[in-house]
Amino acid sequence: MKDKKYFFDLDFIRFLSCIAIFLYHLNILKGGYLAVCTFFVMTSYLSCISAFKKDKFNILKHYKNRLIHIYIPFIIVVFTSICIISFIDSINWLNLKPETTSVIFGYNNFWQLNVNLDYFARHVSSPFMHFWFMGILLEFELIFPFIFIIFKKLGDKTKKLVPIILLSILCIISTCYFYYCSTHFSKMYTYYNTFSRAFSLLFGLLLGFIHSYYKGITIDKKVIRRVIFYLYLVILIVLTIFIDSSNEYFALCMISTTIISCRLIDYGTLITKEFNIFKKIISYISKFSYEIYLVQYPVIFLFQLIKMDLLYRNLLIILITVLISFILHFALDLKKNKKVIRIILLIPLVLSSIFGLYKYIITKDYTKDLKELEESMALQEEEMKKKQEEYEKKIAEESANWNSVLDDLDAGEEALKEKVSKLPIVGVGDSVMLGATSKLYKVFPNGYFDAKVSRTDYEANDILVALKNKGHLGDVVVIGLGTNGQCGSRCRSVILKTVGNRKLFWINVSNENEVHVNKGLKEFADANPNVYLIDWYTASLGHKEYFVADGIHLTGKGITAYTSLIYDEIYSLYLNEYNEKKEQIIKEHEEEMKTKISFYGNELLINSYSNLKEIFPNANFNTKSNYKYQDLYNDLKTKKESNTLDYKLVFVFDSSTKISSSEYENIIDLCSDHEIYIVLMDKMSINKEVNVIEFYKEIDKHSNYLSFDKKHLSSEGNTALSTILDKTINKENRGD
Repeated sequence: MKDKKYFFDLDFIRFLSCIAIFLYHLNILKGGYLAVCTFFVMTSYLSCISAFKKDKFNILKHYKNRLIHIYIPFIIVVFTSICIISFIDSINWLNLKPETTSVIFGYNNFWQLNVNLDYFARHVSSPFMHFWFMGILLEFELIFPFIFIIFKKLGDKTKKLVPIILLSILCIISTCYFYYCSTHFSKMYTYYNTFSRAFSLLFGLLLGFIHSYYKGITIDKKVIRRVIFYLYLVILIVLTIFIDSSNEYFALCMISTTIISCRLIDYGTLITKEFNIFKKIISYISKFSYEIYLVQYPVIFLFQLIKMDLLYRNLLIILITVLISFILHFALDLKKNKKVIRIILLIPLVLSSIFGLYKYIITKDYTKDLKELEESMALQEEEMKKKQEEYEKKIAEESANWNSVLDDLDAGEEALKEKVSKLPIVGVGDSVMLGATSKLYKVFPNGYFDAKVSRTDYEANDILVALKNKGHLGDVVVIGLGTNGQCGSRCRSVILKTVGNRKLFWINVSNENEVHVNKGLKEFADANPNVYLIDWYTASLGHKEYFVADGIHLTGKGITAYTSLIYDEIYSLYLNEYNEKKEQIIKEHEEEMKTKISFYGNELLINSYSNLKEIFPNANFNTKSNYKYQDLYNDLKTKKESNTLDYKLVFVFDSSTKISSSEYENIIDLCSDHEIYIVLMDKMSINKEVNVIEFYKEIDKHSNYLSFDKKHLSSEGNTALSTILDKTINKENRGD
């Protein structure tokens, strides 16, 4: 063994590429996906070299070899994974049938493209997400024999340079097509499409023909060759460390990785070294790097169910993946010794594969159901969007109308003073009012004032009756009598009967100490809702400048004060009535606004829309399939700042949105002056005063509340949720 020489660098390249891809799948190495280009190059290169070494290339033998070394380990991993997953109740893998079918028949890359799976999304939605690679690999192995035979015959019958030139042209065309796809189509189309990825395979094929026909690189100095080799290796490592899938040079880096991989193989096949322990370990691990690739994603998929520290979880994933890969590689290599041990290891693998095949066969294909659900939700989402647009338009109109009402109210208050001054007031009084008549007519130009010296209360009713009979009695009557004595309660009652529902203002007297009428007037006003006392006695108290020598009749200042008091009292009454009306309008508007309700949710709400729109026909529905907490918070904050956030807020999210209890509490704090309802689909503790609907408890009691995908609600579940929301939110309207 010591004398054996080999191309260690090829094993080293394979080893590093295997690590890069594994670390990428563990979300550790963001550019590890680039190493797939290296694997493509090495696959086609080694296939070509192997084919050239055979005296006569046989297509059937090639397929047999690929079946044994590629397809059988692949199938065992596929069906063993299904076997294990079938015993885990928490996994509801709806795409098992169609996805597994695409995997075993070698078109998984196109299947993933068709169902819009994203390899770069850094999530593990199935154990076979990495088998897009196997799709391209199996497709290549299927057509490789024909490509090889065609170009080999060209080289044999013409010149060796001919197939190399033709392959070079194909490499250039294929590379240009890849770059074209990267600029004109989606990233996943470029990455998954066999035709766009063919450039890496063609480069490996080209290199295989060059090395088979010619010697390749002929640099004599080993030191220079070694320096160049490691320089390329460092560049490749740097790319895998720093270039993630979102990089603007994504396509160029994949092309560069392919070319660098060719150069590494070029120099790696020229450098041979003696065997040693370190290289033996690297070489052996590289021999089952294929099995490591097959096994890693199923292990990662299963470990996402286990909650543990990320570092320990990744270490455990690596350890278990390497161990299973080693066992699989060891068990399938029956040409070596220790066949008994290998067969013992192979038996459980075969049995589990058979059981997995059985589960695959009997599993229902939910493709049609998922499509129907998707179409149904798409229709509901479209309807909800229209409903939301209508709602927003309606709210905008209502807001404009309300602002107009507020403007009218404000304008009405400004015009109230003028309105009061234009009132057709009727005034009946004695000599005090008589002295102020000129001023009163200036303040109330539409008024009518009948004042006379020495007039008493007894004369007032006859004057009012006469005016009433003529239709001259306005809505406001002002009586300024009492200076010459009062007529008593019976007399006042007669006056009140004549006035009817009109507003009656009665001015008390300044000479109360002589006539003692003010107390009776106050009692009269207190006893009758349409009688208002104008307290001239208090307003004039201490103002000697208001009166002439007798302390009763008015000076110029007194007339101004007397008239102003009458106007102010009448204005105050009208202002109070106006404010009461305004407050009532605002209160009614506020009560109406409190009935408005907005729902926020993801697919759970979309799926329940048909039921909820019947119960809450005037509600606003805000939905996004991928609604995230920050988007929700920002939407609520924006509406709150613009004063367009509805009073009642209902949050209907399933666990895919991943809103934590603390994030819900942030939302509650933001909307603290709103009525909030939160539907919980998972157990969660919210330490705030809020209406929580623990619907997950209902699901635990009624398994039929979930549909076939164990995620969306069934028709029974939607009905139950809608009923609970109806009872909880509309309880006040029903008086529950």
